Amino acid sequence: MDVVYLGILLVSIAFAIVAVYICLVLKRVADTLYSLGHSLGEVEEKLQHITPQLQETVKETGRTVDDISDKMHATDSFFESLDHVGSSADAFNDYYQSKTEKLSDAELQKKMTPFIEGMKWSEAAMRLYSKWKKHQTKHELMVQNGRTDIVPLNRRGRGDKG
Repeated sequence: MDVVYLGILLVSIAFAIVAVYICLVLKRVADTLYSLGHSLGEVEEKLQHITPQLQETVKETGRTVDDISDKMHATDSFFESLDHVGSSADAFNDYYQSKTEKLSDAELQKKMTPFIEGMKWSEAAMRLYSKWKKHQTKHELMVQNGRTDIVPLNRRGRGDKG
């Protein structure tokens, strides 16, 4: 019978050791959960400050997307116009090709002469205009010692007596 009592004593000691070990593990788990709860509380507090800003950012992003969409739709007519210009240029090119195939080089040269002359005269006019603009001088009214003179304005903005 002593063996039975000794077995019960050993089982009791083993149970006490297991109970102490489980208590230590549960204490560590409780400490970890407390720390996690404290951390989550801080995160929740910080999210309360961030959430309104995020909501405003999402609203602003929505408005920006809507604005971009409206602007993209506004450019549709521009690109359609470009498409029409391209189609017109293509149709003109086809018409020009069909007409030039029927004309000889001499007839083509004869029909192109007025356009070439017009281009020459417009180029000459542009050169004359640019030279006239280049040499055009500004005048200012200058009063000195009771005398009034009109003098050309130089580049520094002061009048030079000429």
